[in-house]
Amino acid sequence: MPYMKANTLFGIAAESTYGTAASISTMTPIQTPKISPTIKWLPANDLRGSPVTTYDQVTGVRHDTFTGKSYLFSDVTPNLIRSVLGGVDTVASVGASIWTHTIGLINQPNTGSQPPSYTLLLDSVDNTYQMTGSRAVDLALSFSADAVVEATLNYTGNISTTVASVSANESTQTFIPAWGCAASISGASVAVVEKMTLDIKRGTAPIFTLGQQGPYVNFAGPIGVTGSLTFIVEAGEPYYADALTHSQLPMVLQFIDPVTNYYIQFTMSKVQLMEPVIDTGQAYITIDAKYEAVANSVDAVQGGFSPISCLVRNGVSTAY
Repeated sequence: MPYMKANTLFGIAAESTYGTAASISTMTPIQTPKISPTIKWLPANDLRGSPVTTYDQVTGVRHDTFTGKSYLFSDVTPNLIRSVLGGVDTVASVGASIWTHTIGLINQPNTGSQPPSYTLLLDSVDNTYQMTGSRAVDLALSFSADAVVEATLNYTGNISTTVASVSANESTQTFIPAWGCAASISGASVAVVEKMTLDIKRGTAPIFTLGQQGPYVNFAGPIGVTGSLTFIVEAGEPYYADALTHSQLPMVLQFIDPVTNYYIQFTMSKVQLMEPVIDTGQAYITIDAKYEAVANSVDAVQGGFSPISCLVRNGVSTAY
Protein backbone atom coordinates (compact mmCIF):
# COMPACT_ATOMS: atom_id res chain seq x y z
CA MET A 1 0.00 0.00 0.00
CA PRO A 2 1.47 3.42 -0.94
CA TYR A 3 2.28 5.90 1.83
CA MET A 4 0.50 9.26 2.10
CA LYS A 5 2.77 12.29 2.22
CA ALA A 6 0.21 14.14 4.38
CA ASN A 7 1.43 12.04 7.34
CA THR A 8 4.95 13.51 7.08
CA LEU A 9 6.54 15.21 10.11
CA PHE A 10 9.62 17.45 10.25
CA GLY A 11 11.58 18.76 13.19
CA ILE A 12 14.79 20.66 13.85
CA ALA A 13 16.76 21.38 17.03
CA ALA A 14 20.20 22.73 17.94
CA GLU A 15 22.79 20.20 19.11
CA SER A 16 24.68 20.69 22.37
CA THR A 17 27.57 18.64 20.94
CA TYR A 18 28.36 18.62 17.23
CA GLY A 19 26.94 15.49 15.59
CA THR A 20 25.12 14.26 18.71
CA ALA A 21 21.38 14.02 18.08
CA ALA A 22 19.27 16.66 19.81
CA SER A 23 15.79 16.15 21.19
CA ILE A 24 13.10 17.88 19.14
CA SER A 25 10.19 19.25 21.17
CA THR A 26 8.01 20.99 18.57
CA MET A 27 7.67 19.91 14.96
CA THR A 28 7.84 22.46 12.14
CA PRO A 29 5.13 22.43 9.44
CA ILE A 30 6.88 21.65 6.17
CA GLN A 31 6.26 21.45 2.43
CA THR A 32 8.14 19.35 -0.15
CA PRO A 33 10.77 18.06 2.32
CA LYS A 34 13.58 16.01 0.85
CA ILE A 35 16.70 14.35 2.26
CA SER A 36 19.12 13.57 -0.58
CA PRO A 37 22.16 11.29 -0.11
CA THR A 38 25.12 12.77 -1.99
CA ILE A 39 27.64 10.01 -2.76
CA LYS A 40 30.74 10.39 -4.88
CA TRP A 41 31.04 7.18 -6.86
CA LEU A 42 34.56 6.06 -7.77
CA PRO A 43 34.66 4.19 -11.11
CA ALA A 44 37.20 1.59 -12.15
CA ASN A 45 37.81 2.77 -15.71
CA ASP A 46 41.33 1.48 -16.21
CA LEU A 47 42.40 -0.60 -19.21
CA ARG A 48 41.85 -4.37 -19.01
CA GLY A 49 42.07 -5.61 -22.57
CA SER A 50 38.42 -5.12 -23.49
CA PRO A 51 36.52 -2.27 -25.14
CA VAL A 52 34.84 -1.33 -21.86
CA THR A 53 34.68 2.00 -20.01
CA THR A 54 33.73 0.92 -16.48
CA TYR A 55 34.59 -2.32 -14.65
CA ASP A 56 33.37 -1.41 -11.19
CA GLN A 57 31.82 1.34 -9.04
CA VAL A 58 32.88 1.88 -5.42
CA THR A 59 31.27 4.32 -3.02
CA GLY A 60 33.42 7.31 -2.11
CA VAL A 61 32.70 10.05 0.41
CA ARG A 62 29.12 10.91 1.27
CA HIS A 63 27.16 13.70 2.87
CA ASP A 64 23.42 14.30 2.84
CA THR A 65 21.37 17.40 2.15
CA PHE A 66 17.92 18.57 3.18
CA THR A 67 15.64 20.92 1.28
CA GLY A 68 12.11 22.03 2.00
CA LYS A 69 9.75 24.95 2.35
CA SER A 70 7.86 26.31 5.33
CA TYR A 71 5.59 29.20 6.16
CA LEU A 72 6.65 31.58 8.95
CA PHE A 73 5.52 30.65 12.47
CA SER A 74 6.53 32.75 15.46
CA ASP A 75 7.36 29.73 17.65
CA VAL A 76 9.39 27.41 15.36
CA THR A 77 10.80 29.64 12.59
CA PRO A 78 13.37 31.18 15.02
CA ASN A 79 15.10 27.77 14.97
CA LEU A 80 15.67 28.25 11.25
CA ILE A 81 16.84 31.83 11.70
CA ARG A 82 19.36 30.97 14.40
CA SER A 83 20.64 28.05 12.33
CA VAL A 84 21.75 30.45 9.58
CA LEU A 85 22.84 33.42 11.76
CA GLY A 86 24.36 31.28 14.49
CA GLY A 87 24.49 33.77 17.36
CA VAL A 88 23.33 33.09 20.89
CA ASP A 89 19.64 33.80 21.46
CA THR A 90 19.24 36.53 24.10
CA VAL A 91 15.84 36.21 25.78
CA ALA A 92 14.04 39.02 27.61
CA SER A 93 10.61 39.10 29.23
CA VAL A 94 8.25 41.88 28.22
CA GLY A 95 5.48 40.79 30.59
CA ALA A 96 2.22 38.81 30.31
CA SER A 97 4.01 35.62 29.23
CA ILE A 98 5.58 37.35 26.23
CA TRP A 99 9.30 37.24 25.47
CA THR A 100 11.68 38.70 22.92
CA HIS A 101 14.54 36.81 21.31
CA THR A 102 17.49 38.71 19.86
CA ILE A 103 19.46 36.61 17.39
CA GLY A 104 22.53 37.95 15.61
CA LEU A 105 25.45 36.72 13.57
CA ILE A 106 27.92 34.55 15.46
CA ASN A 107 31.39 36.12 15.55
CA GLN A 108 33.87 33.92 17.41
CA PRO A 109 37.20 33.84 15.55
CA ASN A 110 38.72 31.32 17.99
CA THR A 111 36.04 28.74 17.10
CA GLY A 112 35.80 29.49 13.38
CA SER A 113 32.68 31.62 13.87
CA GLN A 114 30.61 28.49 13.27
CA PRO A 115 26.86 28.44 13.91
CA PRO A 116 25.58 25.56 16.05
CA SER A 117 24.98 22.24 14.36
CA TYR A 118 21.43 20.92 14.13
CA THR A 119 19.61 17.63 14.13
CA LEU A 120 17.00 17.36 11.38
CA LEU A 121 14.27 14.73 11.62
CA LEU A 122 12.07 13.76 8.68
CA ASP A 123 9.38 11.18 9.40
CA SER A 124 8.06 10.41 5.95
CA VAL A 125 6.05 7.37 7.14
CA ASP A 126 8.11 4.84 5.14
CA ASN A 127 10.91 5.55 7.65
CA THR A 128 12.07 8.22 10.07
CA TYR A 129 15.30 9.78 8.81
CA GLN A 130 17.67 11.67 11.09
CA MET A 131 20.49 13.93 9.87
CA THR A 132 22.91 15.17 12.52
CA GLY A 133 25.72 17.71 12.24
CA SER A 134 23.55 19.80 9.92
CA ARG A 135 24.32 23.43 9.15
CA ALA A 136 22.30 25.85 7.05
CA VAL A 137 23.45 26.55 3.50
CA ASP A 138 20.90 29.33 3.06
CA LEU A 139 17.50 30.52 4.22
CA ALA A 140 15.46 32.35 1.59
CA LEU A 141 12.20 34.22 2.21
CA SER A 142 9.79 35.25 -0.52
CA PHE A 143 6.56 37.15 -0.17
CA SER A 144 4.04 39.06 -2.23
CA ALA A 145 1.10 41.06 -0.97
CA ASP A 146 -1.56 38.51 -1.94
CA ALA A 147 0.20 35.40 -0.58
CA VAL A 148 1.87 33.95 2.50
CA VAL A 149 5.48 34.44 3.55
CA GLU A 150 7.39 31.34 2.48
CA ALA A 151 10.82 30.19 3.67
CA THR A 152 13.00 27.88 1.59
CA LEU A 153 15.38 25.75 3.68
CA ASN A 154 18.66 24.24 2.56
CA TYR A 155 20.95 22.24 4.87
CA THR A 156 24.10 20.14 4.55
CA GLY A 157 24.59 17.38 7.10
CA ASN A 158 26.12 14.05 8.02
CA ILE A 159 25.05 10.72 6.56
CA SER A 160 21.41 10.28 7.53
CA THR A 161 20.27 7.29 9.54
CA THR A 162 16.88 5.76 10.30
CA VAL A 163 15.52 6.03 13.85
CA ALA A 164 12.34 5.21 15.72
CA SER A 165 9.24 7.10 14.63
CA VAL A 166 8.21 10.21 16.54
CA SER A 167 5.00 11.58 17.98
CA ALA A 168 3.43 14.62 16.39
CA ASN A 169 3.74 17.83 18.40
CA GLU A 170 3.12 20.51 15.84
CA SER A 171 3.32 24.27 16.12
CA THR A 172 0.00 25.74 17.27
CA GLN A 173 0.67 29.24 15.91
CA THR A 174 -0.96 30.88 12.91
CA PHE A 175 1.28 31.26 9.89
CA ILE A 176 2.09 34.80 8.80
CA PRO A 177 0.54 36.24 5.62
CA ALA A 178 2.51 38.76 3.58
CA TRP A 179 -0.06 41.50 4.21
CA GLY A 180 1.08 41.25 7.84
CA CYS A 181 4.53 42.55 6.88
CA ALA A 182 5.36 46.05 8.07
CA ALA A 183 8.27 47.37 6.02
CA SER A 184 10.23 50.55 6.58
CA ILE A 185 13.10 52.14 4.66
CA SER A 186 15.11 55.04 6.11
CA GLY A 187 12.84 55.00 9.17
CA ALA A 188 9.64 55.66 7.21
CA SER A 189 6.88 53.12 6.66
CA VAL A 190 6.78 51.89 3.07
CA ALA A 191 3.37 50.91 1.70
CA VAL A 192 4.40 50.56 -1.95
CA VAL A 193 6.33 47.27 -1.83
CA GLU A 194 4.41 44.76 -3.93
CA LYS A 195 6.71 41.75 -3.52
CA MET A 196 10.12 41.01 -2.08
CA THR A 197 12.73 38.33 -1.41
CA LEU A 198 15.35 38.01 1.33
CA ASP A 199 18.15 35.47 0.92
CA ILE A 200 20.58 34.75 3.78
CA LYS A 201 23.46 32.63 2.49
CA ARG A 202 26.21 30.77 4.34
CA GLY A 203 27.66 28.60 1.55
CA THR A 204 28.03 25.64 3.92
CA ALA A 205 29.92 22.63 2.53
CA PRO A 206 31.32 19.38 3.94
CA ILE A 207 35.04 18.91 4.67
CA PHE A 208 36.29 15.35 4.20
CA THR A 209 39.37 13.76 5.76
CA LEU A 210 41.01 10.34 5.57
CA GLY A 211 39.55 7.43 7.51
CA GLN A 212 35.82 8.12 7.31
CA GLN A 213 33.22 8.16 4.58
CA GLY A 214 31.16 10.95 6.10
CA PRO A 215 32.22 14.56 6.62
CA TYR A 216 34.83 15.51 9.20
CA VAL A 217 32.74 18.65 9.62
CA ASN A 218 30.09 20.60 7.74
CA PHE A 219 31.64 24.05 7.58
CA ALA A 220 29.68 27.30 7.24
CA GLY A 221 31.17 30.17 5.28
CA PRO A 222 30.77 33.92 5.82
CA ILE A 223 27.29 35.38 5.56
CA GLY A 224 25.82 37.22 2.59
CA VAL A 225 22.39 38.87 2.50
CA THR A 226 20.76 39.79 -0.80
CA GLY A 227 17.30 40.09 -2.27
CA SER A 228 14.93 41.80 -4.66
CA LEU A 229 12.08 44.31 -4.42
CA THR A 230 9.21 45.45 -6.58
CA PHE A 231 7.98 48.99 -5.81
CA ILE A 232 4.79 50.59 -7.11
CA VAL A 233 5.79 53.96 -8.56
CA GLU A 234 4.14 57.03 -7.10
CA ALA A 235 5.00 60.72 -7.35
CA GLY A 236 8.28 61.58 -5.69
CA GLU A 237 9.51 58.01 -5.19
CA PRO A 238 13.25 58.01 -4.39
CA TYR A 239 14.15 54.38 -5.00
CA TYR A 240 15.23 54.58 -8.65
CA ALA A 241 17.76 57.30 -7.78
CA ASP A 242 18.84 55.47 -4.61
CA ALA A 243 19.67 52.40 -6.70
CA LEU A 244 22.02 54.41 -8.92
CA THR A 245 24.08 56.11 -6.21
CA HIS A 246 26.01 55.17 -3.09
CA SER A 247 22.99 55.34 -0.79
CA GLN A 248 22.96 52.73 1.97
CA LEU A 249 19.53 52.83 3.58
CA PRO A 250 18.27 51.21 6.79
CA MET A 251 15.56 48.61 6.15
CA VAL A 252 13.32 46.84 8.67
CA LEU A 253 10.95 43.96 7.85
CA GLN A 254 8.49 42.94 10.56
CA PHE A 255 6.34 39.86 9.91
CA ILE A 256 3.33 39.98 12.24
CA ASP A 257 1.11 37.07 13.29
CA PRO A 258 -2.44 38.45 12.71
CA VAL A 259 -3.90 36.43 15.61
CA THR A 260 -1.40 36.96 18.45
CA ASN A 261 0.55 40.01 17.19
CA TYR A 262 3.75 38.06 17.79
CA TYR A 263 6.32 38.97 15.17
CA ILE A 264 9.60 38.13 13.48
CA GLN A 265 11.64 41.21 12.63
CA PHE A 266 14.73 41.53 10.45
CA THR A 267 16.84 44.68 10.63
CA MET A 268 19.37 45.57 7.94
CA SER A 269 20.88 48.94 8.87
CA LYS A 270 22.71 49.44 5.57
CA VAL A 271 21.03 48.30 2.37
CA GLN A 272 22.22 49.23 -1.10
CA LEU A 273 19.57 49.14 -3.83
CA MET A 274 20.93 48.14 -7.25
CA GLU A 275 19.99 47.54 -10.89
CA PRO A 276 16.63 49.37 -11.04
CA VAL A 277 14.33 48.53 -13.94
CA ILE A 278 11.15 50.44 -14.82
CA ASP A 279 8.42 47.93 -15.65
CA THR A 280 5.34 48.95 -17.65
CA GLY A 281 4.01 45.44 -18.11
CA GLN A 282 0.93 46.17 -16.00
CA ALA A 283 -1.64 48.97 -15.96
CA TYR A 284 0.50 50.73 -13.35
CA ILE A 285 4.25 51.35 -13.31
CA THR A 286 6.60 49.43 -11.03
CA ILE A 287 10.33 49.39 -10.31
CA ASP A 288 12.19 46.12 -9.95
CA ALA A 289 15.43 46.39 -8.00
CA LYS A 290 17.98 44.13 -6.37
CA TYR A 291 19.62 44.87 -3.05
CA GLU A 292 22.46 43.78 -0.80
CA ALA A 293 22.72 44.31 2.94
CA VAL A 294 26.14 45.69 3.88
CA ALA A 295 28.09 44.77 7.01
CA ASN A 296 27.78 47.31 9.82
CA SER A 297 28.36 47.50 13.57
CA VAL A 298 24.72 48.27 14.50
CA ASP A 299 23.43 44.86 13.37
CA ALA A 300 26.41 43.06 14.94
CA VAL A 301 24.74 42.31 18.26
CA GLN A 302 27.59 39.96 19.21
CA GLY A 303 30.56 42.03 18.12
CA GLY A 304 32.35 42.81 14.87
CA PHE A 305 30.21 43.49 11.81
CA SER A 306 27.02 41.98 10.42
CA PRO A 307 24.59 42.84 7.59
CA ILE A 308 21.48 41.69 9.50
CA SER A 309 19.98 40.94 12.91
CA CYS A 310 16.70 39.41 14.02
CA LEU A 311 14.27 40.16 16.84
CA VAL A 312 11.41 37.74 17.61
CA ARG A 313 8.48 38.41 19.95
CA ASN A 314 6.52 35.32 20.97
CA GLY A 315 5.27 33.19 23.85
CA VAL A 316 8.38 31.01 24.13
CA SER A 317 10.40 31.63 27.30
CA THR A 318 13.42 29.41 26.51
CA ALA A 319 16.30 30.29 24.21
CA TYR A 320 16.51 28.79 20.74
